[in-house]
Amino acid sequence: MDKSHFNTFIFSNANKIYYYVFCILKNSDQTIQIVEQTFEECWNKRKELSHSDLTPVFRIARDLAKNEMQGKAARRAVLHQNAEVNPVLLHFCELLKDLAPIQAEILCLRSLSRMSVDEISKIVGLGLNNVQSMLAEVRKLVRAQVDPKGILKEFSYHELLTKYYAGSTSIEEEEQLRLFVSRMDLSEIPESDREVFSMFLKIGNAEIPITGSDILRDKMKELQTTKFQRVLAKIKKQSK
Repeated sequence: MDKSHFNTFIFSNANKIYYYVFCILKNSDQTIQIVEQTFEECWNKRKELSHSDLTPVFRIARDLAKNEMQGKAARRAVLHQNAEVNPVLLHFCELLKDLAPIQAEILCLRSLSRMSVDEISKIVGLGLNNVQSMLAEVRKLVRAQVDPKGILKEFSYHELLTKYYAGSTSIEEEEQLRLFVSRMDLSEIPESDREVFSMFLKIGNAEIPITGSDILRDKMKELQTTKFQRVLAKIKKQSK
């Protein structure tokens, strides 16, 4: 993969990587650091990457984030209240706080990063059936967080809801549900489901914090500046 393709590939997916790492670390500053390291490892391995396959990128990000957690004495991540962090993302992480880390990862990869079940399976190292069943379970758990008194038994509101809560909807079908909710076309869908899909829409349309985005762009420039160019720039600076 050449420089141009690499930059397009990485920056077009930077938000997805950021969301995923943030859901693991729950700290914006640490997340940006890990995404920086992910960029660096991907740049060093760019000849091995395909511009259509994100799974190796997410595996790198996952390993780095998990190592960061272990480096912090395996303490439980505390949600970092940074003014720049999307408040909807913070709310989403609050909903995940009582879930097992692998459950939170799977929901984040599916709902925020829009990864297929097959891709998620490769990233987290679980079988397809395990991922699908876990996805079904965690969707119901999150819905229960949104609406503790809701009864999740009747899906006649819309046929796709049945598949959604069984973990068997395709990404295209889930996008269809999001679109319906955003356009208010399905007023018969329960409010709790509307809230869940609206939450995913708001996060998906949000950007990385401006400061973090600038840091990542600077990191990319640093990685792609040759040693000769760095020495030349240093000499020019000293001669002024």
